Amino acid sequence: MEKFSVLMSVYAREQSTYLEEALRSVFEQTVPPSEVVLVKDGPLTTELETVIASFAERYKSLKIVALAKNMGLGNALNVGLSACTYRLVARMDSDDLSLPNRFETQLKAFEKDLEVSVVGGWISEFENNPKQIISYRKVPEFDCEIKHFFYQNVL
Repeated sequence: MEKFSVLMSVYAREQSTYLEEALRSVFEQTVPPSEVVLVKDGPLTTELETVIASFAERYKSLKIVALAKNMGLGNALNVGLSACTYRLVARMDSDDLSLPNRFETQLKAFEKDLEVSVVGGWISEFENNPKQIISYRKVPEFDCEIKHFFYQNVL
């Protein structure tokens, strides 16, 4: 399978337990990423720094990009994207959890159809317990559906 990066950003108001679970879900994949680029968007709390240091010690594929001040998610991700080594980049928020086969499934979609340039997935939403799903955010699957959805909901 093709090598790929995962891009995440974290800032001071994030909860360290969420970041820890998010990173765990990235590194415990059936097909682990070749690298994980984590942008520290400004100074972080001691708890967040502790989580990051723990993962950096265990996983040499974790690449940290530290910004001196908070620049906002979009800017932080742009900086992080430039630090990604591979053509394929998976995006995750610091409070997201990925199913164990997420990357394997998404990589297969790229292998199956060389015309594919973007893949995503539906989102299971929960409040406190990831095993108690309260709703699903089902996004369109095909190009024409995505464009229709975008024009109906965004513009």
